[in-house]
Amino acid sequence: MSWAARRTAVLVLLAVFLVGGAAGWVAEEMADDLDWPARHDNGGTPDRPDEDEPFDDDAEEELLETLGLSRAQLNSVDQLLDRREDRLEQYWRSRLPDLQAIVDSSRQEIRALLTPEQRTAYDRWLGEQSDPNRP
Repeated sequence: MSWAARRTAVLVLLAVFLVGGAAGWVAEEMADDLDWPARHDNGGTPDRPDEDEPFDDDAEEELLETLGLSRAQLNSVDQLLDRREDRLEQYWRSRLPDLQAIVDSSRQEIRALLTPEQRTAYDRWLGEQSDPNRP
């Protein structure tokens, strides 16, 4: 298979994954906006999710909006939620080196499988991906 055919195949594959991911994201967003009565058939209620379901931040905010909080309570809740968001961002930022190490090691393993010509093209592609001036 020629380099151009391989590149076309990879681009088509990437396009399929991107379109699939976008379609999944749109479907998830639409599903989140629907009221699913079956969600509460196993003992959970709209105000108190079932123990096995992960807690949804949006659901928490929606519940808090229905509690008739005073202005002082609203301000305090907003500050607490902002602090939580900041802490979560700090947490994930601190994990970025570990995540980057995983990506880097898998890329090295991929490079080891490639021929010298393929490695050159792969390295060029990686360089283009990390270019901050890339549109």
